[in-house]
Amino acid sequence: MSRRGGGGRTMPREVVLSKALSHLLRHSADRENLKVSEEGYVNVAELLETRKVKPLKATLAEILEAVSSSDKQRFSLLYVPSVNTGEDGTKDEAATAASEEKQKSATAHALSVKDEDASHFLIRATQGHSMKCVNTTLFLEKLSLDDDNSSNSIEKDAASLPETVVHGTYHGAWPLILASGGLRAMTRAQVHFAIGPTIDEVLPNGRDAPPAKLSIDKSKRTVISGMRSDAEILIYINLRKALQAGCPFYRSENGVILSEGMVPADASAGKTVPVEFFDLVVERKAGLGVLWEDGKVVQELPEHLAGKANPKAHSGGGRGRGRGRERGRGREESH
Repeated sequence: MSRRGGGGRTMPREVVLSKALSHLLRHSADRENLKVSEEGYVNVAELLETRKVKPLKATLAEILEAVSSSDKQRFSLLYVPSVNTGEDGTKDEAATAASEEKQKSATAHALSVKDEDASHFLIRATQGHSMKCVNTTLFLEKLSLDDDNSSNSIEKDAASLPETVVHGTYHGAWPLILASGGLRAMTRAQVHFAIGPTIDEVLPNGRDAPPAKLSIDKSKRTVISGMRSDAEILIYINLRKALQAGCPFYRSENGVILSEGMVPADASAGKTVPVEFFDLVVERKAGLGVLWEDGKVVQELPEHLAGKANPKAHSGGGRGRGRGRERGRGREESH
């Protein structure tokens, strides 16, 4: 089965399924009456019977393939052939999932198992949740200044603080971000950040020069988890300054950096990743370069760009005000 995407394009079946899984596991599993653990896991057999997946006539093999082939490692898997039994006699997969190994090896193990019983597998989205029943802190690694190896000669590893933390957004969102005082998660649990591209990659000739042009060859474009590939504006965060001020940041299993932000001093608004932590903001689509640096606006975004609508959430084409994570901004992460 294939479906029409943005611009009338036909999406391959595997893309349709991956999108369905992402939406269900991030946003609507609870509304589908699925049993969702605090860590976001649902039983694959039950998932296959939901309104969003059942019409696709998906199989366990296709679910496993969706997990293993995801370019951004969107899903985690657990193999739980033996589960606890609740007081009502039902299988308590949620309790089992909470005590299982949470590292990537758990997914690798589940993918290697030769078992055709879908009820023996649990699946979750690695990040991007909006469901209130999911406690993301249970499966995200909290970043700490104690992880900072930048001041010594020890070779950095995956546990070190990332050198680059960048949020990708669109022209129409930038004025709204400034007006609100920073980045807000809105309906999502956290704001998403990527660990690339670096400032040097975007501005190879220095901060006073135009940014590097976007590649038009999608086959050569590096996949970056935590950011849509068509982002027009890149907001670089001073992670160490933010952590020192008490703004929490986390790392997901697939390398996405996340933060719910912090309550502003005047407590007049919800949690925000404040503009005071913005190190550099670069417009890269129109070649404008640096918009913000060292806590102040370097140049205004031209009105014809600032007034543009943003890509609709989950659409491959067309533009609109979007719905979802940021009012008027569209959803800023990739599917």
